Parts: sequence; structure tokens; C-alpha cells
Amino acid sequence: MKYLTEFAEALSLGMPGSVDSVIIAGVLNSMSDGLMVMGAQGDVLYANKAVQEILGFSLQDFREKGLEDLVSGNHENHDFNEIFADIVEKRCAGGYREVTYLHPSGNLKRLAATTSYLLADGRHESILVGFVLLFKDVTEVFNLRVKEQDLLREKQRVEQEKARSLHRLAMGVAHEIRNPVVTIGGFAARIMRDHMNREDTRHQAERIFQDAGRLERLVDQVQQYCDLPEFKATEGDISLTVEDAVGAVTARAQVKSITLEIVNNLDGRRCVFDPILMGRALVELLDNAVDFSPQGARVLVFLLRREEETVVEVTDSGVGIEPEYLEYLFDPFFSTRTESSGMGLAIVDRIVQEHMGRINVDSEPGRGTTIRITLSNCLLRMSS
Repeated sequence: MKYLTEFAEALSLGMPGSVDSVIIAGVLNSMSDGLMVMGAQGDVLYANKAVQEILGFSLQDFREKGLEDLVSGNHENHDFNEIFADIVEKRCAGGYREVTYLHPSGNLKRLAATTSYLLADGRHESILVGFVLLFKDVTEVFNLRVKEQDLLREKQRVEQEKARSLHRLAMGVAHEIRNPVVTIGGFAARIMRDHMNREDTRHQAERIFQDAGRLERLVDQVQQYCDLPEFKATEGDISLTVEDAVGAVTARAQVKSITLEIVNNLDGRRCVFDPILMGRALVELLDNAVDFSPQGARVLVFLLRREEETVVEVTDSGVGIEPEYLEYLFDPFFSTRTESSGMGLAIVDRIVQEHMGRINVDSEPGRGTTIRITLSNCLLRMSS
């Protein structure tokens, strides 16, 4: 302990010594991160220039008044004080945490703190002689994270309001159109069956009947959008849901000799999602990929993990999407195919929004399309 005190004194004064204290002091003072060395009883033995700037106190302040007296008077520094309470009272180090710290200037900072034991070799076992603390000012990064979260929440609020408005519109469309369409289709069918009518009249009635049928299918899909079940989160293996979705589309794919392939890189990661809703979304994406892929092509489903995100990608080798169409892709009733209602991808988008996730499209004409679903911080959703 005496050697540690003498060494810390040599570092703080820049005195030459057997371990080249001047060089070491220069290196430590050039660090952008704050370094503090504390004795086993909690006394501050050394603090480099960075930690003095970050905390707003000199090494002399630390030694004369003690760290606890300097910062304990501010309730904002409760979490910061806990770091030293853990060290001095509980002898607990070896951790990382982010805490709020009120600087003497009045500025509120966000600090990343890492603590570790300082041990000396004893005859039979290591002896605790002190603690090493590293501090990094992450205020700017923290503020950017807060702004990003605020923007994400606002985006989600707008998307949810859009979804609610669309839901109300869809319910109105389904209710107001269904009955007239059924009536039109019924009268057209009667005209078609009546051979007393002229052939061209029956032919025109057939066209009316077909268009009425198309409208009725559109109403059915709008109704499906309205009737999506309530979001119910559960923790599970999303790869099982992907396998079920692939199985549901396999028969359609086989008609065009299309191969469906899963590439799973989740390494057993579990996440929180709604298996029913996500399964519905994946079937829609796979159906879409099969429809746009040429005969004998492959459709790939990638499962990826990125830090706290789970990603599902569906990639086809179809004709791709023209750039001017990309921004409208998830809008209801928008489709590049005349026979499609355009509600399928709108349903996918609504389901992803229910999961508080993101959906992105990468596509080039002639080079296929990748639609990517990203579930962000999914475990947080379950605990909230």
C-alpha cells in the first residue's frame, strides 16, 4: 500500500522514479478518458487530467475533501455516488454502467464508468490494494440517442395514426361497397343466363360479372385488413414462424418450379413478436416474391441478428421495381399488377408497425427485390 501511494504521488508530481514515472504520467495525462486510482479505503490517490476535467475537481480537491464530500450534496449524483459506495462499502468492482453526473459548472453530463480491482501478488493469494476507475464523457452520444428515440417514437405515432385512419377508411369501403357489388354481380349473372338476351348483351354482362367479382375480392382483402387480430407479443423462435410461412407457400411455388430456401443466422436467438401476425406478413411477402419470380427461380429468406435487432429478409430474382414506385409500395390499393388489389403489402406494413419495427425495400429493375423486416429492441416491448 505504501508503494502504491508513493507511486501515485510520483505520477501526480511527474517525479522521476524507477518505473519512469514522468513518461507514464505523460501517457496517462494524454488519455481522453478519465483515469482515477483509489486506495482500498476509498481515498483518491491519483487522477489524470481528463478525469479532473470530466468531474470538475482537481487532484488536490479529491485529496483534501474526499470524493464523497465533493459530489454527495447533489441528488442528481445519486447513481454516480453508488459507484463509490459499491467500491468502498461492498468491495464490488469489475462493472460498467452509465450514470448522470451534475458537474460543478451546473452542466448535467452522462458518464460511462468502468471499475476494476487493483491487486498485488501476496504469498498465498492476491491482496486488494485499491481500485481503478475509468470515466468517459458520453453526453453527446447519449443526447443523440435520446433524440433518435424521440424521433422514432414520433415516427411510430404518425404511422399508428395513419394505420388507424386507414382502418376506419377500409371499414367504410368494405361496408359501403359490398352490398352494391353483390347486387351488380347478381343481376349480371341473370342477364348472362337468360338466352332470350342477345349474345352481345350477354357478353357485356359477363364483363360486368367479372369486374364485380374483382371488386368483391378487393372488398374481401380490405375486410381482411380490418379484421387483423389484436397484437399479442410472446417470446419465441421466429425461425419456426418463417418455416411455417414457407410451408404455406410451397405448393404455389412448386407450380412455377420455384425453390424456397431459408438461411438462418440467428444462432438460437429468441425475440418477442406475434407469431400469428408475423406469419401472415411473411406469407404475404413470400406470395409476392413467388408471383414476381420467373419460372425455376429461387426465393431466399435470410434470418439475421444485429446487436439488439432481429432481421428477416425475403429476396426474389424477379423483374424488380422501378424507383418511382418504391415510395408507394406499401400504400393501400397500389399495385404494379392489374389483377392485384394492392392490399397485401399494406397488411405487411401494418403488422410491422404493430411490432414497432421497420420495413425497407432494396430493388433494381431486372435484379430482383429484397424486402427487409427489422424488429428493434423487441425484448423491451415485452417488458413494457
